[in-house]
Amino acid sequence: METIRRNLALADMDIRTDEHGHRRLFSIKFVSKEGKLYFIPQAYACGAGRMNMKEYQLRGVQPCDCNGNPEGHPYPVDIDLIMEYNKMKITF
Repeated sequence: METIRRNLALADMDIRTDEHGHRRLFSIKFVSKEGKLYFIPQAYACGAGRMNMKEYQLRGVQPCDCNGNPEGHPYPVDIDLIMEYNKMKITF
């Protein structure tokens, strides 16, 4: 399995749109604060609610369908609890 450094994965996740103005989709695997392991095969980056993402080290992840339409609710993800990004294992 390939690896990617966490700072590079976060920088890639922070790029919200491609050159055509479409949302950039990615897959992500993370552990929630309750200890549940989540795998979202298609998602895009969004805000993490009213929280300061830099101060609390969070990223917002919105699951979506193959057309980019949102499904369910956005998840606030702690950057220390991200396990995989686009099928690449996160390293520090």
